[in-house]
Amino acid sequence: MAHGRAMIPHNRPLITAEDRAAVDAVLSSGWVAQGPQVQALEGGIARLNGGGGSCAVSSGTAALFLALKALNVEVGAKVAVPTYACSALLNAIYMAEAKPYIVDVQPDSFCLDPVALAQEAVDAACVIAVHTYGAAADIAAMRQSGRKLIEDCCHSLGGASKQGQLGAEGDVAVYSFYATKIITGGQGGLVWSTHSEVIERVRDYRQFDCRKDYIPRFNLQMTDIQAAMANSQMTRIDDIRMRRQLIAKRYLDALPVGFSTQTGLMEINRMVYRFVLVAPDIKYRDALLRHMRKANINCVIPIERYELLHNYMKLDPSNFPVAENLADTTLSIPFYPGLSDSDIEYICNTLRKFNL
Repeated sequence: MAHGRAMIPHNRPLITAEDRAAVDAVLSSGWVAQGPQVQALEGGIARLNGGGGSCAVSSGTAALFLALKALNVEVGAKVAVPTYACSALLNAIYMAEAKPYIVDVQPDSFCLDPVALAQEAVDAACVIAVHTYGAAADIAAMRQSGRKLIEDCCHSLGGASKQGQLGAEGDVAVYSFYATKIITGGQGGLVWSTHSEVIERVRDYRQFDCRKDYIPRFNLQMTDIQAAMANSQMTRIDDIRMRRQLIAKRYLDALPVGFSTQTGLMEINRMVYRFVLVAPDIKYRDALLRHMRKANINCVIPIERYELLHNYMKLDPSNFPVAENLADTTLSIPFYPGLSDSDIEYICNTLRKFNL
């Protein structure tokens, strides 16, 4: 342990006095359930994305499920997803009574591999393309006549690529406001689309009560308490992106010999969500993990091998070599706007001191 230094956590939300004031105003208003703050968040995301419509919901998983429902993905239809991703994708697909089709990822972006998709999942009715850690998935290369495309922007809110705002190329985009995400309300999610009928279907499902007709619907609403904090943080989305890029630049300058990172971290308007180092092999990765933790810097393996979706599905690991290698060689270091300048400098110096 580093003598006299508190552990630097891997992640921590930055809650400002303005965020607290926004939540307190909701508590004082007496209206804490879904209401004007939720509407304001929906409008804010639509403006950020240049138009379209939004529907805020209870979580990112709920947003994925409702996107599938609103796109009329049929029972039993195949939905292609990257294996290097959160299990929420599987949960949403099964909730929609569809079938997941697991695809390997690209070694540089960690996003779903369009070549593997074209070769192995030609009959997929829908694709969920995750902009992993803020990297832009190649949406254009995944297009196919009749196929639906969902952009998972849970890591990339406020980010853009050379093609424009992430989320705008697919049929629908989904977001998460979980505690560790770019903008947080503690929990929450949102569906955005330029197709008004898709958002109307999502909204119809979310509004479960006081209806003249009856079909099974669930209460997947967000509260104004959550939305108020997210709205407050949305006002500084540009500052958040710039702070993340600044920290990424500092870390890139301190990379240990032999280590690399996800591609495109310094691309203009990139929202860097995680700073993930790629080691030459598992021995180097685990040695760096021990080195950092000994210095009271809490690093994590972002996706363990057992968490890869193909392993959850008990598929042959040899068919997913890129993801298997990423699980063995990646390490995520503390990376969030609330890191102090002294913490950043300490992390950089600790990286520079690493040798095997």
